[in-house]
Amino acid sequence: MTTSTTALAAPRRVLGLDAARGVAVVAMVIAHALPFISSRVPQDVLFVLLQVNDLASPLFALVMGAAAGLVFPGTSASRGIVRAAVRGLALIALGVGLERLDHWVAVILHVLGLLVIVGTPLLVLGSRWLLGLAAVLWLAGPSVIGAVTRAAGGVPGGATPTAGWAGNPLVEWLVLNTHYRVLTLLPLFLIGAVLARRGLDDERASWWCLMGGLAMLWASFAADLLGFPVVFSGDHPDQVQENGLALAAYGLVMATAIAGARHGSRPTVLGPLALVGTVALSLYVVHVALLVPVIPAFPDGGWLPFTAFVVVSVGAAWAWARFVGRGPVEVLLDRVSPARRPRIRVPA
Repeated sequence: MTTSTTALAAPRRVLGLDAARGVAVVAMVIAHALPFISSRVPQDVLFVLLQVNDLASPLFALVMGAAAGLVFPGTSASRGIVRAAVRGLALIALGVGLERLDHWVAVILHVLGLLVIVGTPLLVLGSRWLLGLAAVLWLAGPSVIGAVTRAAGGVPGGATPTAGWAGNPLVEWLVLNTHYRVLTLLPLFLIGAVLARRGLDDERASWWCLMGGLAMLWASFAADLLGFPVVFSGDHPDQVQENGLALAAYGLVMATAIAGARHGSRPTVLGPLALVGTVALSLYVVHVALLVPVIPAFPDGGWLPFTAFVVVSVGAAWAWARFVGRGPVEVLLDRVSPARRPRIRVPA
């Protein structure tokens, strides 16, 4: 048997990465259904649900970085950057369109699209440079948010900026958005890319993510008890908590997947999550659109709309992935910018 350098095939999907993406999008569905029951649950239950809410966006950024690290640079860095720009613009168009609908969701797709456009060219740097840049952005991020907010006539965590330029979409998506911003998601994107370069089958790296994430999460709770609460979205206490959640969830999912592969078994919990993760973008778009008729149909909220919305949204996504295959939005995005998975040599 010989090995051909011309006969090339794409590797199979990474179970852990798909499952982590599934966790992120399911967390977002739950978060967006939370207003139906937020006034009806005990404080301890609400606290747990709010952690689910805070997990979604940073985990998305981490997984997107890992996915970008797997495929970049492809045949060339310039083509990889152009492809990322096209896909990012498509996500921005989807996000802006969803934002115009009548619902209560803080849409993230346009911010993630800009994150891909900004973050992908940085992947030409070495891993140490990426980690150093991530650390600098994490440390300086709150100061940048505060400085830009004050320059625009606002107060971080208080008065809204009044300057006209503060309403520019790029300024909002990069720095001033009160929910998500590229500035605070970019460090996780870069860390995800470094993890992909290290190898997504690296069990030690997964355990470090899990333990480090848990340590950050407990540190954020301790800081709150000691009188250092979150003042505004994107400050250091907020980032310690959200980044800790994302790293811990990613590490747990990847470590579970790696352990299952080592023992020759497919984890039963991760399988359905991985299926949902393969259609995450379609699930996101559909569930936001679904809220438009559901919200006015249940003006008083309640457990019925909450449970039905989550079960129907996630169940339909799983069924589509299981029996149909790729999601319609994923297919459309690949029509605009075909996916390029890393090539491997196969036996001739």
